[in-house]
Amino acid sequence: MSQPDGEDFPVRLKGESMWPTYPEGTVLTFRPVHGDSVGPGDVVLAQHPLKPDVLIVKRILRVEQNNALFLTGDQPDPLASEDSHNFGPISRGAVIARCKEEGKRA
Repeated sequence: MSQPDGEDFPVRLKGESMWPTYPEGTVLTFRPVHGDSVGPGDVVLAQHPLKPDVLIVKRILRVEQNNALFLTGDQPDPLASEDSHNFGPISRGAVIARCKEEGKRA
């Protein structure tokens, strides 16, 4: 994904990994950021570490000792979200953008 620096862009959620906070179909607005400017609680758009063609929307749960980010979905069912529980922490460089505002149902 190539977005000009600073330009906000919409992302429509596919899947239920961020439910109940953001149901499938919610449109979130993201702003491109550098990975060093995000922290726990932020919802980010990131490159999936094992699937180069897949972008994921997850919440940063914590920053690991090695400065990697542990991402989780908001879904209370641990089997309903593919996140750092499955693929491990991601590098800060994998972060593309941070959610700017609350989502809207389309």
